[in-house]
Amino acid sequence: MTNETDIAVVGAGCRFPDAWTPERFWRNLDAGVVSMREQDEDRLRASGVSDADLKAPDFVRVAATLPGAEDFAAEFFGVSPTEAETIDPQHRLLLESCWEALESAGHPPRADGPVTGIFAGGAPSRYSAALLAAKTMESGLIEAFDDLGLTLGGLGDLMTSRIGYKLGLRGPTVGVQTACSSSLYAVHYATLSLLSGECDIALAGGTTIAEPVTGYRYQPGGLTSEDGYCRSFDATSTGTAFSSGIGVVALRRLSDALADGDPILAVVRGSAIGNEGSNRPGFTAPTPSGVADVVAAALRVADVPARLLRYVEAHGSGTALGDHIELLGLTDGLRATTSDSGFCGLGSVKANIGHTGATAGIAGFLKAVHIVRTGNLPPQPMFDRPRDPGILAESPFFVPTSASSNLDRDRHVLVNSMGVGGTNAVAVLAPPPAPVRPPAPETEVVRLVLSGRSRAELDALSVRLADELDTGAPAVADVAHTLRVGRRSFTERRVVTAAAGELASVLRLPRPPAARTMRTTAARRAIVVAPEGLDVPRAVLAALPGKPEVVREVPARPSADEFVLLVGTGEPGPARHVLALEPDTDPGVLADRIEEALTAAWLHGVDVAWETASGGRGRRVALPTYPFSRRRYWALDRMPPIAAPSSWSRPTESTVDTASAVNPEEPGSIEAELLDLWRDLFGVSTIGVDDEFGLLGGTSLLYVQMALKVQQRHQVLINVHRSGGSRTTVRRVAQIVRGKLGAEGNEAVYQVADGDGDLMDADLQLPLADVAETEAPGTDVLLTGATGFLGAFLLHELLASTEGRIYCLVRAADEAEGRERLSNAAKALGLPETDSDRVHVVPGDLHDIARVCREYRDGELATQVGRVLHCAARVVFTEPYRVLRESNLLPMVDLLSWMRGNGIRDFSFVSTVAATGIAMGTGGKILETREQPLDPEQGGYGVSKWVGERLLERAERDGMRVRVFRPGVIVSSRATGACNEKDLVWHLLASGLAVGAHPLDERAWPMAPVDVVAKAIAELSFVPGSVGRAYHLVHEKLINPRQMFELLAEAGLPTEAVDPEEWKRRVAEKALATGDEVLSNMTLYELEGEENLGEDDMEAKGWQDWLSRSGLSSEPTGELLRGGLEYLAEGKAAAGELVANLVRTRGTRS
Repeated sequence: MTNETDIAVVGAGCRFPDAWTPERFWRNLDAGVVSMREQDEDRLRASGVSDADLKAPDFVRVAATLPGAEDFAAEFFGVSPTEAETIDPQHRLLLESCWEALESAGHPPRADGPVTGIFAGGAPSRYSAALLAAKTMESGLIEAFDDLGLTLGGLGDLMTSRIGYKLGLRGPTVGVQTACSSSLYAVHYATLSLLSGECDIALAGGTTIAEPVTGYRYQPGGLTSEDGYCRSFDATSTGTAFSSGIGVVALRRLSDALADGDPILAVVRGSAIGNEGSNRPGFTAPTPSGVADVVAAALRVADVPARLLRYVEAHGSGTALGDHIELLGLTDGLRATTSDSGFCGLGSVKANIGHTGATAGIAGFLKAVHIVRTGNLPPQPMFDRPRDPGILAESPFFVPTSASSNLDRDRHVLVNSMGVGGTNAVAVLAPPPAPVRPPAPETEVVRLVLSGRSRAELDALSVRLADELDTGAPAVADVAHTLRVGRRSFTERRVVTAAAGELASVLRLPRPPAARTMRTTAARRAIVVAPEGLDVPRAVLAALPGKPEVVREVPARPSADEFVLLVGTGEPGPARHVLALEPDTDPGVLADRIEEALTAAWLHGVDVAWETASGGRGRRVALPTYPFSRRRYWALDRMPPIAAPSSWSRPTESTVDTASAVNPEEPGSIEAELLDLWRDLFGVSTIGVDDEFGLLGGTSLLYVQMALKVQQRHQVLINVHRSGGSRTTVRRVAQIVRGKLGAEGNEAVYQVADGDGDLMDADLQLPLADVAETEAPGTDVLLTGATGFLGAFLLHELLASTEGRIYCLVRAADEAEGRERLSNAAKALGLPETDSDRVHVVPGDLHDIARVCREYRDGELATQVGRVLHCAARVVFTEPYRVLRESNLLPMVDLLSWMRGNGIRDFSFVSTVAATGIAMGTGGKILETREQPLDPEQGGYGVSKWVGERLLERAERDGMRVRVFRPGVIVSSRATGACNEKDLVWHLLASGLAVGAHPLDERAWPMAPVDVVAKAIAELSFVPGSVGRAYHLVHEKLINPRQMFELLAEAGLPTEAVDPEEWKRRVAEKALATGDEVLSNMTLYELEGEENLGEDDMEAKGWQDWLSRSGLSSEPTGELLRGGLEYLAEGKAAAGELVANLVRTRGTRS
């Protein structure tokens, strides 16, 4: 039984932390997912958070974030890049979500569709405030306020108006601003608008984006919590946790929704709003009576006794006062009709996603929709014991700590939302009724129609739909009906024809004849050709647009905007379909042929009236919404960080090095065009073809703008990382454009990894095995590379810091040979013998690692190993990527596949700083972040590790715990001087000592002692807080060759400073005189330090706290360097022999 005032919830769209669709949001709720997490220091620093704040004991860095808030489907909505940047991201994402809500309802925006209105509220915008502040600093306050672009883009009053304009909505567009309760107020007014007949569909929701996150200093007694979490109604909660979110629902009168066969998610039985007036302790303080009054009013309007409530979705701010008063108010509100206790669940979505400000009401509403629709009561996260145990025990409520279910047909859910100024809103929901419209008839063959603005988006939509069909939930006949009546038709069109069980496979691989795809340029007119005496079925004529012309003969030359439908017999053609018709055609066969004809007409661009063709049958079902292609539009990339102090200033034009500015080769060249573009982007008139993007102050947003302009002009898409990131230049981009226009492959265009660009691109897509559902029970460690220089020290440190077994993969024929190799490595480096009881040798080759791991002792590793530390690599800087991938990448992929298949999820990866690049917008610095640009000058070794890191990012997405360690130049042990005689640093130092001179080379090298690096990896690999992080295991201050020799001088080994060419001349002379191999090699030395890096240009902060706690130093000292030379001399290594007499003057080391 339904009431005339019942309102149906027929669609939804959202963007919440960890959930960009309602379905994902609901799954997260059922699973008790908590989206607040500790934020990386690099991200906080990028937002302007100072080191002083980060180190403060009261600084809170836990937050729920909204990745992708910077992106927008601007092209889809016809918004230019410039305008997109000025529009508040809160408005942009709400626009996308409104489209999705309407599409999920099966009523996409159409000029001839139902009259649709929108009611929504938004939060104060950080983004728009930052743009206004920047404009004020640049041009003054008056001009900033008079800037029409900023006003149109940021004014909250225009948010719903812009959405109405972009979606073509003809109903009321109303902004609702009541702080935290805005979006539930919007639901209330949307229902009133529907009941009054102002509109036929109403969108209601809210939007809040608090990005980028900045953390905060905890203030006892304030609103925000001590640890960044929101523990609603729990005794340990210390406050709320603000976050970001967007939510919107599509509402209809229930009678209309039932008649049209809409996908009804829930029914709004009634709602109420109210203000608490002045009889309260303060403007921001609620009262129990204020809450109770609105709750009781909503139940009266809904005509629902409190005893029918199965759950109350509370505001649940997590503050001591707020939770206490709300619990009292909710209890009093229900007590008007029942005295029962403990029958109704109580919770708040804020414990899952935080307090989303103006979106908080609709977030709770969407949770309530899920509960009342499914009967599932999700657990309340982080609830241990109640703040008010006595009040709770005597109230109607209990707090569910585990998932449960209640399938009573008369179950109801109440949603309460409280605005900080006393504006409260309540809604009461009931489960959806049974449908009344007949379903679409089932047929042996099903025809699906899909369309997109581009082929890529059409393909993405096809895959999404295939995944949905695999769930088996929707009836395929109703799926076909929904795609026809419930989706807009775009230029790229596809018709899929198959049996129900084959649709998913055809959608994933859309090939003729089962899938036909066409691009239409304009709406076509249908011409129906029928011979004399043959009646055209009325269903055909009714479904074609306008009054289709019926002629007796096929037009001699149909125009490009015409589609010909032959009724009876004839020959089909490119824009012509034959509807075979005989006098005694079976009705079922005829219906199938008509459907075939109409889908063919639609495919060719005819606007078919599908609702008319449905014959009053078919239900709209919830299907995947449009796969927007989104790009970053974030003007903050070019501005001071939002948390930066007022003393922060942007680099001025005078700080840009213009010495390399040169004229383009010729007017009208690609270089000349790019120079004009770059000069316009940066506002610098003296840019030359070899000036680097990052050093000019380039950001990722500027790069997107540049790439977009290049694509628009030359139809060439530039890959930001492959073109060199911050190190790209006009000359470099021009080469890429010229190469692409010449139809050359990636190897010719992107000269990375010695021409192995295509191979690298293919490797980035290498498949990874699925992760086992159950995590492996083992706790022991598998170590690779244990006989190498770093690996031997790493094994030593693992033995010292852990207690379990350590399995070592060693290239050997058997365990005995492998143990001998481990022993020899330890002895050569001055390390103690390995513990034979704890160290187990796994003999085998790295290139066959998966098989070796599977077969070792009948699968022992799969049950005993809980984490893998992958240190093995071929460290060669002279080989190309295609050679090094065989040792540095492919074995890692095989190792990962073995781990994932056996549920081993903990992976520590020893990478290298050679896999990093200068970050955009940093003035030439390398950031300690996981994501890194690919340096176009990088050699094969660095590229092999870079590709490996990218594959690990993929591995993390389904549950693997990854840690990345990036050492630099690993120098000698502090204790023994043990070092790697092959490292260039020792050849450089030995050559300098041999000729008594050192080069004035200022290019910095990242360094750290081997024993410190190994200990850090061994210990940080077991720290939970290290998961997902990258560590630069180098000293914070990089060191150049001049400084190295100065340190050696302090350690008693002085040399003369000379310019690099003179130094090379002296080394060459001595090489000729002595024939020494080390000196001969150094004559080819090209001063290979990290170019463009100063001593402070590589971040290495990640391990500083660990170094401090351990009492260790990563600083290269003169004694450390001399110790390494002495070690080489004692071992008669080539570099050591060269200077043996010099370094032995103080005697041998013990």
